[in-house]
Amino acid sequence: MQNILELLTLESQKEHDSEHKVLFSEPKIYDADGDLAKRWYVCFSFVDPKTGRLKRMKNIYGKTNRYQTKDSRYFILGLYRKRLLKLLQEGYNPFQDNNELHSQRINKVKEENITPDFLLQFQDD
Repeated sequence: MQNILELLTLESQKEHDSEHKVLFSEPKIYDADGDLAKRWYVCFSFVDPKTGRLKRMKNIYGKTNRYQTKDSRYFILGLYRKRLLKLLQEGYNPFQDNNELHSQRINKVKEENITPDFLLQFQDD
């Protein structure tokens, strides 16, 4: 009877573990404590398929550090963070080929006729 109980317990443990498996950390903004002389960026971690543990990915700077005000930098980094989170939720995986996801997103942008310049018109330098 213990064998059946052990099997049932192990099976429910597997289900519980797979439901809560985190593939990535939420992207975070690093603002160098507000110091405009230092580089600001967005960072995140993703599960390394080889180890099964979260691995820090390359920092995302973009054009953030060209802006000379805190508000401008927070605005741009906020956009990067939101877009990165959306990509991660849609299935982006830095350890795999993402050409299909990239193509889908390019087509969507073309259909909606959105350009980066359109977004930056709301930002003052």
